[in-house]
Amino acid sequence: MLLDGLLDDLLDYLRLSPTPFHAVENACHRLQGFTRLDQTAAWSPLAPGRYFVVHEDSALVAFVIPDTPSVRAFRMVVAHTDSPNLRLKPNASYAKEGYLQLGVEVYGGVLLNSWLDRDLGLAGRAVVRAADGALSSRLFCIHRPLARVAQLAIHLDRDVNDKGITLNRQQHLPPIVALAGKTEVGAIDELCAEVLGVAPSAIVAMDRMLFDIAAPCLGGLRNDFVFAARLDNLAMCHAATLALNNALPSEAVSLVALFDHEEVGSGSAMGAQSALLPRILERIVLARGGGREALHRALAGSTCISADMAHAVHPNYADRHDPQHRPVLNGGPVLKVHSQQRYATMASTAALFRQLCDAEEVPMQLYAHRSDLPCGSTIGPITATLLGIPTVDVGNPMLSMHSCREVAGSADAERMTRVLTRFLQC
Repeated sequence: MLLDGLLDDLLDYLRLSPTPFHAVENACHRLQGFTRLDQTAAWSPLAPGRYFVVHEDSALVAFVIPDTPSVRAFRMVVAHTDSPNLRLKPNASYAKEGYLQLGVEVYGGVLLNSWLDRDLGLAGRAVVRAADGALSSRLFCIHRPLARVAQLAIHLDRDVNDKGITLNRQQHLPPIVALAGKTEVGAIDELCAEVLGVAPSAIVAMDRMLFDIAAPCLGGLRNDFVFAARLDNLAMCHAATLALNNALPSEAVSLVALFDHEEVGSGSAMGAQSALLPRILERIVLARGGGREALHRALAGSTCISADMAHAVHPNYADRHDPQHRPVLNGGPVLKVHSQQRYATMASTAALFRQLCDAEEVPMQLYAHRSDLPCGSTIGPITATLLGIPTVDVGNPMLSMHSCREVAGSADAERMTRVLTRFLQC
């Protein structure tokens, strides 16, 4: 798609992607002229063109092979499809004190209080058995106010405003979905089956997640802000996908990898620590007639951008930031640096990203964490370690990171997309 409608498309992408599965599905819809490859089929020979691979519904690798005799290098952008949320346990439904509730597990570093008193829908993936016994994966989304984690009234917790709220993950986060006397415990499973259009007995297993049904939107006095769930990190998935779709052909293989499970350490078959990306890179080289030597030469000439949202300075908590590194919303992409390698940026890759921003006439900001606070991380160091490829960690600035509903700058999405586009076609 063109950059003209980018902001509206970002809002649509966020709205339609309540889970990593939906995020991958909707990213695929934005890849124009790309051919899906089957990982179990032979790829060799692979003609110049546009291709993508979906792995277990929640990871995506898309790439453009140039019209060159062999693979000379890779230009890669990596991001992640998952966001912190509340996920249903397998036997989720139970009755308590006259209510039907759902047992949940906290996924990732959730700001727990942000999930209180929200209108929550339910979405995910189901493995369905057909009449002939064949299994298939199906996505579903119940986009209506189905569940609510009700906060305790102030009359029963008089100190809450002064001492703060403490939430026990097991006791205080299960939402209510119905009155137990009027609804059977299995009703939530029946509702999922109804949405999928199958009998409850046909569902073998499900991955189910709660999400805030409030629509993403522009906000603020002059629409300076994007108010939405899952900006971390679907905003970067969106930018990377559009950049690959829009990038002109180059002499390198342009590639975007969207991984799952970054918020819990990336250690899964769909995560950045897996063999998924190394395997696909090797298969691309082999399918273009190269061997192990050609693969290693291509990797030695490759570069990677790790795109993950960044911390903007919070006006009410400015002291939580390093005084010389306080990015602002709509101030342009943020380059992240950390000497302990929580970010993979080094001088050479920082210079590369600055050149890209300068070429696009896009302002760039710097972020370094307070030295006396523990720093988060990204898939940048993982990718750099796994492949030995120089990597730079960047992201658009945001507030309320890991909240049920987050805040970003409305001008930053287009800027990052332009910079990533230039990188992929250089």
